[in-house]
Amino acid sequence: MAYAKLDEKELKKAIKETKEAIWRGQKLLKRISDKPTTAGRKEVADATPKLIDKLERDLKKLEKALETKSEP
Repeated sequence: MAYAKLDEKELKKAIKETKEAIWRGQKLLKRISDKPTTAGRKEVADATPKLIDKLERDLKKLEKALETKSEP
């Protein structure tokens, strides 16, 4: 996504939502990674770290775009 096209308000909202998604992903991973009892849970446990990594990369891009917008 072209984060530079978002205005400051949209960037702040996206940052907040991305942080929440990372937190939820970490919480989910913590709950199911110890003992995934089904194949589906194992797949979720295997895929969640990759999703969290992508969200963290996106968060950095969003924060950088907001920093750029905030500069005079």
